[in-house]
Amino acid sequence: MMKFLNPQLTQTVKRHPSILRLLTVIVILALAWTLRSQAVKMLPIDYDEDDYLRAGQEYAHLIRTSNWSGFLEANYRPEHPPLAKIVIGVSLLSAPEKPLTPDRPTTAEPDRYLPRDLVRPARTTNAVLGWLTVALVGSVNPLAALALATHTFTIKYVSQIMLEALPALTSFIMVLAYLQFKKSRKTGWLIASAVFLGLTAASKYLYCVIGIAILIDWYLNAKDEEQVNLFFRQAAFWGILGVVIFFAMNPYLWADPLTRLRESVFYHAGYSTSAEEVERANFPFWQQFNWLFVSPKIWHRDLFFYAPDMWIAFLAFIGLGRLWKKERVYVLWLAAAMLFLMVWPTKWPQYVLTLTVPLS
Repeated sequence: MMKFLNPQLTQTVKRHPSILRLLTVIVILALAWTLRSQAVKMLPIDYDEDDYLRAGQEYAHLIRTSNWSGFLEANYRPEHPPLAKIVIGVSLLSAPEKPLTPDRPTTAEPDRYLPRDLVRPARTTNAVLGWLTVALVGSVNPLAALALATHTFTIKYVSQIMLEALPALTSFIMVLAYLQFKKSRKTGWLIASAVFLGLTAASKYLYCVIGIAILIDWYLNAKDEEQVNLFFRQAAFWGILGVVIFFAMNPYLWADPLTRLRESVFYHAGYSTSAEEVERANFPFWQQFNWLFVSPKIWHRDLFFYAPDMWIAFLAFIGLGRLWKKERVYVLWLAAAMLFLMVWPTKWPQYVLTLTVPLS
């Protein structure tokens, strides 16, 4: 490609390879946004989008009316913490207020008649969060950013009114901050990682499994350096601060913390084993591997004319040994998330977003 460039520009790029890297990342980010913005416009309404749109509408109304005490009681679909739903609510402030989306059972078919005036800003906000995740991955590895930018399951679920985009971003920032702490030993990075642990938990519990990967890597490193006691002290601080941030960003818990947290967490155990839609799907325990090697192209052929997901997963597994030597925590992240998803009875395809960053 270099021979097609202006000779002076070619020499500049050769002298400053960081310029080529920056240009590459810019092109990848442009591609990532193009694909996500197209998905925002073209994807049909999916399961759960009506639920999270309704939750966002409730929060938008509370903000519009300055009813801040209402945040103590509002949390539609309380099995999930509210932060990602609050972000959806903030996005709806740019649109005219509409009648509240009907309360429908989780077994209902997707509501095809959701108002597009509300769907567009809510989806766009999630797409921006997904794009930011690609940008952060690009700061680490441009090739990985290209994989994440084009991964079709990721594009789909960060471009809909779902809960995945925010915790996918905050969990990655949590890992990046931990890695900076690991290198520099500066407390500020440890605090930053703990803050984003709390934000992740306040968005969707599932993504907290990534914290387990951090703890394992942290312990192994401390053991090699014979600093296990220091690890336990610092890890306790990290975890406690994360819990504090989780509660601070979850106003629904403030009125009755123990009861509401128990109901929220234990809901998932009952849902995963007895919900009608879970039983009807009847996915095998290895279903998450299947999601890694297929693509939503089978559902959305008018949007996804390509399907790189299988090749991304294949190349990722080939490169695990090299990645372990370079930065072990990403392999542990992939392993912890996949192990949990295999054990957990609910096998919805959006769950693969817990591991598409290290997969890339």
